[in-house]
Amino acid sequence: MNIYTQVCGLIIVSMLLFFYKRQPTMGLVSERRFIETLYAILACVILDIASCYFIVYGYRYNPLITTIIGKFYLQSLQIVSFFAFKYTVSDIVETKGSRAEILLDRFIKFCFVGGVLLTLYLPLNFYYDGIKLYSYGPAAILTYVLATIYILSVALSAFLLRHHIKRQKIHALLIWMVIWSLAAIIQFIRPQYLIVSFAACIGALIMYFELENPQGAISRKTGHFSSAVIHDYFDFLYQNKKTFSLMMISFKTVGDAVNENKLLRQTIEKLSEFLFSIDTAKVFDTAEGYFLLVFDSTDFMESTKFKIATYFQSIEDNPDVADAITLLNPFYTIIPNCNVAEDADELQMLLTNFIPSSRDLTSKNEVVVNAETMAELRKHKLVEKMVVSAMEEDRIEMHYQPIYNISTGLFTGAEALVRIRLKDGTLVYPNDFIPVMEETGRIIPLSDSIYRKVLSFMKSYRVEKLGIEKIEINLSVKQGESPVFVSRFTELLEHYAVSPLLINMEITETSSLISKENILNNMKKLEEKGISFSLDDFGSGTSNLNYIIDMPVSIVKLDKHLTDEYFKNNKARAIVKTVIDMAHSMDIKIIAEGIETEEALETMKTLGVDYIQGYYFTKPLPEHEFLKFLQSNNLN
Repeated sequence: MNIYTQVCGLIIVSMLLFFYKRQPTMGLVSERRFIETLYAILACVILDIASCYFIVYGYRYNPLITTIIGKFYLQSLQIVSFFAFKYTVSDIVETKGSRAEILLDRFIKFCFVGGVLLTLYLPLNFYYDGIKLYSYGPAAILTYVLATIYILSVALSAFLLRHHIKRQKIHALLIWMVIWSLAAIIQFIRPQYLIVSFAACIGALIMYFELENPQGAISRKTGHFSSAVIHDYFDFLYQNKKTFSLMMISFKTVGDAVNENKLLRQTIEKLSEFLFSIDTAKVFDTAEGYFLLVFDSTDFMESTKFKIATYFQSIEDNPDVADAITLLNPFYTIIPNCNVAEDADELQMLLTNFIPSSRDLTSKNEVVVNAETMAELRKHKLVEKMVVSAMEEDRIEMHYQPIYNISTGLFTGAEALVRIRLKDGTLVYPNDFIPVMEETGRIIPLSDSIYRKVLSFMKSYRVEKLGIEKIEINLSVKQGESPVFVSRFTELLEHYAVSPLLINMEITETSSLISKENILNNMKKLEEKGISFSLDDFGSGTSNLNYIIDMPVSIVKLDKHLTDEYFKNNKARAIVKTVIDMAHSMDIKIIAEGIETEEALETMKTLGVDYIQGYYFTKPLPEHEFLKFLQSNNLN
């Protein structure tokens, strides 16, 4: 009895089941469909061996038993084919399928039920001549027909759902179907070659190594689920309309000091070890130094936080001093109901915005994300999309606000201010998009676009011939910290043939300035090339005299709020006078911003301010209006 291939197949599929069942899985629909297919293949191989046995030794038993076993084998082939189709579509058809895809799914189900029942009814014959053995007849032919339908349906489904199914899965499925088809054709032409069930085992082996090996979903570093499968799991939960909660555990660290990096590694290792004891959540290691815990409900979140705190404390308070370790305090991002996000992409976007960094100096150790937070984030994304679209379609405009030089009575400077022109002609102002672009990290490409427009304008119209000594452009902290910023900006100056002496860069006071050394180094390099710097908006937000002391600024700009307050209270008067005297003692010039009345102008002159900027003279002007303003006021 020639059953070598079946026995090999039985060994293969048994090993697959053994190793698959030993590994943790996420409970995805595709995982359940794959395990169902494995069991169906196992049954198919066993029934194939059994049918061969009864064909050979059928004379010992009632012929009806041989027929029943033979028909069960044919039905198992149909079941494997059907499960292969179900594995292909997994949960896609039920959640995203078009009408055509859903109709195909229903048609296959109808064929499956009809085929199984019809196989029981149709006659089945057997052949054995001492060497060759096989079954034939209407029931066998029906199985070949149905298997062909199923195989074609798998290929068609892979095509229809190609935008929802990973390319790797499509390729693996098609290879399986080709191998199975070739085996079926060979066995149909040469019935003595019983290789169809073995081909199914080979197909399962391909799917295991290509897609369904649970080890591929496990982080080798920690043993938890890896970052590679986070999106798949979120996608599964949303597609199946599951209600779930999420806790992200991360750590705030500057990340510069070697000791702090070592402390971070120790903390992550200890937390990873402890999280294996949490059986109320699925734990994902993101490989970026934080963990995601996904719960079925919020009930276990607080208890999990308490357990982590208790565990950390026990390590730090270890009675054996040699084994006591100081750990970083965890930072928790909690989403009580993940339905605040519409899908997996939006949820991951939401989480990305709440990963603490060296810039996040909040003293809190947790943030709770709700529907309002999500609405604000969506608004930010719309703003980001608007700016990106404007950059791509060249709808970024630069307006220029002249700066009046009191000593010469001319407008010797101007601040370049960005605007976005919407498609309907409406202008969007910086306060509506600059903060968002800084948060999302897109401030650098936006700044590059601004610099190119300003330098192109300066080159085209030679503004220095109209009396301009400096054009002020804003320097974002992220741009200034970049190690390649100096070289990139120098290349732009050379490309547009603009003298560095005509450029003044404004840097705004900010509490997020952590990498101070980087930006100071860049500022000094640019200063050596002739570029000057000013401290913008002094007197608003987190004023810090260290900016003036540490940074090579030659100008301080008094914020509009501070100049307005000068006329309202004595404290502001004292501050403004002190700042002006202090700046002049260090050979630093003063620009008063936001001057709108003649009274304010004359007062600032009396105080000894060097430059005036504000609506008293003009609002920021588009390029050509700005040029006309200079011609009218400087040349005449």
